[in-house]
Amino acid sequence: MSFLMSLLGGFLLTMVFSVSNGNPLVPAFCIFGGSVVDVGNNNNLSTLIKANFPPYGRDFVTHKPTGRFCNGKLATDFTAEYLGFTSYPPAYLSREARGKRVLTGVNFASAASGYYERTARLFRALTLKHQLKYYKLWQRKVVNLVGRTNATNIFSRGIHLISAGSSDFMQNYYINPLLNRVYSPDQFSDILMKSYSTFVQVQLPLLCTNCYRFFNCYHKLILKSEQPAGNYFA
Repeated sequence: MSFLMSLLGGFLLTMVFSVSNGNPLVPAFCIFGGSVVDVGNNNNLSTLIKANFPPYGRDFVTHKPTGRFCNGKLATDFTAEYLGFTSYPPAYLSREARGKRVLTGVNFASAASGYYERTARLFRALTLKHQLKYYKLWQRKVVNLVGRTNATNIFSRGIHLISAGSSDFMQNYYINPLLNRVYSPDQFSDILMKSYSTFVQVQLPLLCTNCYRFFNCYHKLILKSEQPAGNYFA
């Protein structure tokens, strides 16, 4: 037991030392999902689901709307800070996702997207499959910037997070009689879980072998916000 405690203590000290010296705990942080984690991709899409106007962003660092469906920071912003990053993963479709800025990861999330592909198509958002296509393009950009060996290290040691499912219920299932009259909430949840499992076990591993994965699956009760400090307006 004492050995395990010493090992854990050493690991925690390494984490603290790494972050205190300006070194992130992981080389990259990539994000997939829907409105809970979108930081501005929908600003560049032909969709009505946008957050590029007040009161969004009023308590953010810039005090301006960024595309986040929140008045302040998202949970993923805090996560990036805790990991030791000095900036947040930019929206892949934004101007910020250029050059060396993409080496530490990017955000592919799109508000109104979910595990049920028709939800995203209904609102002209990026489906998870489309987000993975952009992820593959991001990988090519990283390889071109740092070479195959360094890029592979970034991909394999990076953290990949997905947060989706709320739009599938709130913006589709609950208001769509073609779904809620055919499937019970549990049955629809099972459909989403199968899609989630495919994403986790099949689709992403095909593009990133041995990735460090930190997946945040949807809850069956989707009615709570995931922003720890800020109001969720979506």
